[in-house]
Amino acid sequence: MSDAPFELVDAKDNFIDSDWFHQCRETRTPFVVVRSGEHSADVLWDYITLPPECDAALRENLPALERDARAIFDRYAIPESYLRVKATLIGFDRLPFDRAKSAAAELYNLIAAYLPPAAEAVPAGTMLHDAHAETDARRDTAASTSRRLWVEAVSTSSAA
Repeated sequence: MSDAPFELVDAKDNFIDSDWFHQCRETRTPFVVVRSGEHSADVLWDYITLPPECDAALRENLPALERDARAIFDRYAIPESYLRVKATLIGFDRLPFDRAKSAAAELYNLIAAYLPPAAEAVPAGTMLHDAHAETDARRDTAASTSRRLWVEAVSTSSAA
């Protein structure tokens, strides 16, 4: 396995049953993947590997988590990119492949920062990248004007 805090998968592959998925579930760490297509890549974080005790912290911090995820997205996105955010999933869609890997490393670190202390341990052998060091070289602020955001509303009602 790679030393990156995410897994690289082909857009056609099933990534839910991968070694990385099982390692994240076992170590209760964020599950981040970069799905590469022919012309771009998507970065996806799914809460599925995290224990139930993380749910409240993620929902409680959703506004800040969304703000911080948007900041990462803005550093790496191009006009064709778009952002999806909810308490259980964050997606950066249609990023250039080289930027997607840096965005995925930052997203992993972001999610880990919002987890309760017992859930934020890094998997053995994983080296977290300092993606901020690469940020200035990869910025493309001129592209930020035409981006789209999708945010799923979180219902607070108890009705099913």
